[in-house]
Amino acid sequence: MFKTTTDAELAGNPIDEVIGSTIRYAALTSAAKLGIFRTLEEGGAKTLDELADAIGASKDGTRAVADVAAVLGWLTLEGGRYRNGPLAERWLGKNAEYDFTPALLWAYELTNVMWELPQAVRDGKPAQSLWDRWADNPEAGRDFSAYMRVKSRLTVQPIVEAVPLPEGARRLLDLGGSHGLHSMAMCERHPELSATILDLPEALADTGAAIEKAGLADRITLQRGSFLSGDLGTGYDVVFLFEIVHNHTDEENRDLIARAAKALRPGGRIVVLEDVRGEQLDEHNAAFSLAMYACSGDRTYSLPEISGWLSDAGLKSVERIALPSSVSLVVGTK
Repeated sequence: MFKTTTDAELAGNPIDEVIGSTIRYAALTSAAKLGIFRTLEEGGAKTLDELADAIGASKDGTRAVADVAAVLGWLTLEGGRYRNGPLAERWLGKNAEYDFTPALLWAYELTNVMWELPQAVRDGKPAQSLWDRWADNPEAGRDFSAYMRVKSRLTVQPIVEAVPLPEGARRLLDLGGSHGLHSMAMCERHPELSATILDLPEALADTGAAIEKAGLADRITLQRGSFLSGDLGTGYDVVFLFEIVHNHTDEENRDLIARAAKALRPGGRIVVLEDVRGEQLDEHNAAFSLAMYACSGDRTYSLPEISGWLSDAGLKSVERIALPSSVSLVVGTK
């Protein structure tokens, strides 16, 4: 983004890489938050005055954001008119194979979280968890849920194909299932299966409509509340903890898995989906773990840690199943 020098020996310096990346990040997330991409998709090319009026913003501010987005290829500016560029057409909007607009909206909120990271490191945890933030700002919770929905679409089929259901499985409990994609895909793959999704109300805001659209309202039940305390029920054949444990402490995870084990019938399985921390540093895992620390004061966990929770909960066998992505399944059988 920035090129402060042509000296090749100074390529990649913090001014160009860090400050430039910060400006790029701010421009793209602000363009999504202001509705610039959506407005140009729905209304076609616009002059600066038309675009500013359409999004209800100042002309100078709109130009500042839109010009950076155009330099980066997300917009184009020709003949004094802005329109969505090749990158926006590929990755954003209703005509894209995957609409990543929710990722930009969540990234906007993540900016606020990361702004407080130095103090969180000093204090040992952030001043507010994501869930505390969402209580004051439900829109951010909905943006996160929408982000997780599109992110999960990228991997849902390989995941459900790899899940080893117990023989004769009928009942699934999906803890923190949010968007419902995994439960819906499991029910579509296994016609005899029904599911209960337990998650916070804001995480389930749009899930019911998606389940009805999929024609699965008679097989998938939504239960609004927290899975961090209380009885989880009984008689389940399988319990999902998909991308959950990195948001909670070792103590919370140990308790959660113990209660999940009690909810299983004999022979039932707990299936944990996680970006498992390896013995060697991994670029993606390290970055993800930092984001989790900033969001909730938590981190990614290793296979011995996850296996230990499952074994201590009385599950007699634990296996790891690699997937064609950064995450793995860790499965314990009661």
